[in-house]
Amino acid sequence: MGRRVTLLVCLMLCAVVAAPAAAARGGDEFAAIDAHALAASASDARSASSLAAYLTRPARDDREKARAIFRWIAHYISYDRALLGKPADPESVLKQRRAVCTGYAVLFKALAEASGLEAEIVEGHSKDAGYQVGRTAGTTPNHAWNAVKIDGQWRLLDCCWGAGRFDGSGRFVRRFTDHYFLTPPERFAADHFPENARWQLLDPPISGEDYLNRARLKPAFFECGLWLVSHRSARIEAGDSLSVTIGAPPDAILSASLWQGGRELGAPYTFAERQKDAFRVRVAFPRRGEYILRVYAAADYTRGDELEWVLDYAVTAQSGSNGSEFPKTYGAFLTRNCRLDRPLRRALEAGKTVGFSLTVPGAEEVVVRTNGGAKSLAARGGGEFFGDTLIAGGPVTVFAKFPGKTRYEGLLQYVGR
Repeated sequence: MGRRVTLLVCLMLCAVVAAPAAAARGGDEFAAIDAHALAASASDARSASSLAAYLTRPARDDREKARAIFRWIAHYISYDRALLGKPADPESVLKQRRAVCTGYAVLFKALAEASGLEAEIVEGHSKDAGYQVGRTAGTTPNHAWNAVKIDGQWRLLDCCWGAGRFDGSGRFVRRFTDHYFLTPPERFAADHFPENARWQLLDPPISGEDYLNRARLKPAFFECGLWLVSHRSARIEAGDSLSVTIGAPPDAILSASLWQGGRELGAPYTFAERQKDAFRVRVAFPRRGEYILRVYAAADYTRGDELEWVLDYAVTAQSGSNGSEFPKTYGAFLTRNCRLDRPLRRALEAGKTVGFSLTVPGAEEVVVRTNGGAKSLAARGGGEFFGDTLIAGGPVTVFAKFPGKTRYEGLLQYVGR
């Protein structure tokens, strides 16, 4: 799924197609049982019954039994497309250590039942690696996963997607994804639609049309603690511009990019900034057409988390606006929770005086640097800075100085023409 990007680069230009975050949301809770599962020897796994006995030996309850089985399968079984369409049984999957989704599900069911758990194989549609937001027309089954009864209640899990995903070249990349273990039904429904509505575990169940129209929320969306505010549908109709709002906790940051025809557009046609407990993403479309608005987020920039691909929207723009690029945004603009009032267009007319107005919380000084020199903006209080600057040809960069820092941090970059 491509390269991952840190906050040291220009966030608005990131071409991130990241795999789901590997961190386990229940890492501390399951640390001991996970370590036990991963330590299984070849002799422990000589049969489904012997492996089940080993995996669940230290388990204190049904959750830990299911977890040990899920963790072992996700770690030791590799996805192999050569097995598509071929029958799978638990012992052959265990012996080959290779499978497709059905094999993962068959093995989990066998190990669960050998451990005294009740489990089922669920077939249905998934928004898999080939899924294109807004373009999938039906819900024909293309995937299999499991339901398991924990303390008398059915829960959902997907060992196959917990093991890893395919990258952009079609290569299976192993990356443990905790999101798909006992996933809450409303989250599981973001990318799984069972053929039998019973296994949605939703009351009332959703329709296939509703499922397809829902935004495809990737695991990192939930790991970052995000929530949808303005647009819940995967498809959006727009004019020549668009504004999308996504809720985010205080330490999360968010960025976005615009794609068309399978490639990211080079110019910064998106602009993200924090608005209290959310981020607003502004989009300016260069021309009429079909676009993908791709959103990225990092859960906690204070600990150096990397941006992850969290969400796609399919957008139909009825018109476009030439020269509508936004200024480039540097990492500090997002991590410092800055907001920009003006100017919003990247290209500034050389030889003209332009008014700047932005909010930079906690800054001591904000400076606009051009080829003609640098000018400090006036402080208005509350982190607001404003002032007029004569634009020269070439790059126009906005910097800020913060208490205790000896170096200025880049916030925005324009171009004088």
